[in-house]
Parts: sequence; structure tokens; C-alpha cells
Amino acid sequence: MPDDVEPVVRGIQNRFRDLSVDVREERIIRFIVKQLRQGRAFDDVMADSYIVSHTTETTRARLLQHPSVLKGIEVEIRAQFDDYRSVAHHAAGTPEAD
Repeated sequence: MPDDVEPVVRGIQNRFRDLSVDVREERIIRFIVKQLRQGRAFDDVMADSYIVSHTTETTRARLLQHPSVLKGIEVEIRAQFDDYRSVAHHAAGTPEAD
């Protein structure tokens, strides 16, 4: 009988482990997005000790595919280009288009 129960117990343990990984990754994703919204550069966020200590390189690469993280990166890039556009317009003496 114990041989019949062992695979079930292992399956339950694996499921709980997978759930805890999902929760940790969700916290990390929220951290990344929050930091990007606060204006931190993406490279600085990914090098943050919180991210580095709670993830592996493989996990960080996978996190970059998450839609929330991608949207945060897009917003950061758009904001950087808006700043460049504003500087270029002022340098050229042309009014900024809204």
C-alpha cells in the first residue's frame, strides 16, 4: 500500500511547489512593473538585489516574456523617446506637437 501512496504524495508536493513558484514570480513581476512605473531604468531594475537574489538567469529571461513586464518596458521606452523628441523640437525651435 505505501508504494501506491507515494506517487500521489509526490504529485501533491510538486503541485504545491509549482504554486509557490507562481506566487513568487507574480511578486517579482509586480516589483518590476512598479519600479518601471516609478521611472527606474529597466537595466537597474533587473540588476536590483531583490530581483537577483530571488531569481535565476533563466527565470529572469522568462519574466521578460510576461505581458505586464513587456508593457512596463514599452512605457519606459516611450517615455525616453518622448524626452528625446521634446529636446529635439526645442533645439530646432519648432513647437511640440501634442
